[in-house]
Amino acid sequence: MEFKKLFEPITINKLEIKNRIVMPAMGLSYTDRYEFNNRYRAFYRARAHGGVGLMTIGPLAIDRVGSAPLMLALFDDDTVPPLKAFLDELHRDTDVRVACQLFHMGRYAFSFLTGEPAIAPSPIASKLTGETPREMTEADIAQVQEAYVAAARRAVAAGFDLVEILACTGYLISQFLSPVTNQRNDGYGGSLENRMRFGLEVIKKVRAAMGPDVALGIRVAGNDFMPGGHTNVESAAFAAEAEKAGIDAVNVTGGWHETSVPQLTTDVPPGVFLYLAKGIREKVSVPVFASNRLGNPEKAERALRDGACDMICWGRPLIADPDLPNKVRNGQMDEIVPCIACNQGCFDSIFSVSSVYCVLNPMAGKEDDYALRPTEKKKKILVVGGGPAGMEFALTAARRGHQVTLHEKGGSLGGQINLAKAPPGKAEFGNIISSMTGRMTRWGVTVCLNSDVTLERIKDEAPDLVVVASGARPMAIDLPGVDKPHVVDAWDVLSEKVWEIGENVVVIGGNATGCEAAHFISQMGTPDPETFTFLLYHGAETMETAKKLLHKPGRNVMVVEMVGRIADNVGRTGRWSLLKCLRCMDVDLRTGTRLLEIRDHSVVVEDGSGTVEIPADAVVMAVGSKSVDTLSAPLAELGIEVTVIGDAKTPRKISDAVREGFEAALSV
Repeated sequence: MEFKKLFEPITINKLEIKNRIVMPAMGLSYTDRYEFNNRYRAFYRARAHGGVGLMTIGPLAIDRVGSAPLMLALFDDDTVPPLKAFLDELHRDTDVRVACQLFHMGRYAFSFLTGEPAIAPSPIASKLTGETPREMTEADIAQVQEAYVAAARRAVAAGFDLVEILACTGYLISQFLSPVTNQRNDGYGGSLENRMRFGLEVIKKVRAAMGPDVALGIRVAGNDFMPGGHTNVESAAFAAEAEKAGIDAVNVTGGWHETSVPQLTTDVPPGVFLYLAKGIREKVSVPVFASNRLGNPEKAERALRDGACDMICWGRPLIADPDLPNKVRNGQMDEIVPCIACNQGCFDSIFSVSSVYCVLNPMAGKEDDYALRPTEKKKKILVVGGGPAGMEFALTAARRGHQVTLHEKGGSLGGQINLAKAPPGKAEFGNIISSMTGRMTRWGVTVCLNSDVTLERIKDEAPDLVVVASGARPMAIDLPGVDKPHVVDAWDVLSEKVWEIGENVVVIGGNATGCEAAHFISQMGTPDPETFTFLLYHGAETMETAKKLLHKPGRNVMVVEMVGRIADNVGRTGRWSLLKCLRCMDVDLRTGTRLLEIRDHSVVVEDGSGTVEIPADAVVMAVGSKSVDTLSAPLAELGIEVTVIGDAKTPRKISDAVREGFEAALSV
């Protein structure tokens, strides 16, 4: 596809922007003192030079009570000079336009971080914090609105090209907008007109303070996806009123943090929420930005061509690859580091009160810590294993100038990524393999498949360094019946080496692998999304019948876990979505249950009620994994330099494997 619309210029108010790509504000937690430090500078500098048209710094806190020390601040005059110096640099060295986002958390603020009780329209407890906020008085409302105004003035003084007001995701302005969180009886509550009043007053006051020529935007939820909350109809109505109040652009995202509708996980189809931006675009005359799962350049280009929006937000895709815009523009598609929507390094980190990183880009947030310098001494390196650790090492070492050969015992690269991409909605994990393969080819890595590396072969090739990245294998347990023919491993199920699964399936182990295997099995034989859409589109079946086809596979699947928590090793943002999918498929989740014996047609387990026998035509084992490393010890005895990385060292997550491969390659 030719990317014409994506790189077409656009004007917002009087601000000329070189292309239609926006990096939205994202919480990064690169500070614990509100300060704009060198870590932020390095992060944003890399993205500014990567070709994005409009880059948003923030969110920026307008006061202390609605923020946290882990975020940037714009609530006193001392915050202006460091921002101004950086913006002067970017305006001098790049043609990027830079926005900031003004932010107040409302009931989402944690009192233990701010030292003050959270404030909100009404005293309704927050599901995120577990705290009940104090209801804002009219004096509070006036004070917060003045904080917005003061922050906007500082933003203009710092040299920002566009100021954006956050009014989405369940934060303060959207708390006023929604009847879910606004139960006031005064002029700021009740009717939609009243609930819009706070946000519209903020817009009008900020506009008056900045003057008519500075671009002013607002970020809204296209649909709260909260029972009783705003739909796209109310969101569009607010956007239309916001335009009348002085807004020059509307940035549309999805639902609140509390929603039960997945927003950003890999099971969310790319572009599925474009209709939200389109619904608002039909009601306003200013440019509209679309957000969420639009990192695929072709999907983004198509959205612009179809008129769903005027600009595209690439947030997490630019964490994964700061050079994404330039690579797309220059046709370097095989060199893109893809965002796989895993949420592990971005959203899980934020909700764990730690800083953002990226599973596939170890330099994200550490741009000043790592330097990919050419090697001073070229080495001949042999890498054993084509999983993520081995591929990342090979790629990074080759980029530094080493001669690298990667040997993979199997017939394809990827290692356990091939298992991770198998469950429903996880196909994008396969982009890791295609991306790394393309980049290894670009940098001259020699890849040998179906290549079993032996000590003799290593002696013959005489490498300067051997990197053992041979991964892991499933762990076995010693219990009666584990050797029966209907007992299979979850890895074999996910790789489809085993496909004959009976009616009653018991998965032993409620970790990530066990739950993903249960989801995979439960959806065997159900309609794929295309079939489901066809049946409804043509009225072939009623919605009720189609849902039965989708959620009733005719197979009984149970997950048995010894500890008290299912999917405990899955990140917070992915776990609830996975559990929701399992429940939709009627998977029986049993915790505090220990396997005692496997019989021909059943399993015997022990739970709180005693010993129970459960029917089982198939038993799927997902009890962990163990490292595979048969080379490092004998190589060390022979005096051959060796490094062990990834699961061959200790079984962990993909992010650990990639980071270790990257860091090991930097040290060679």
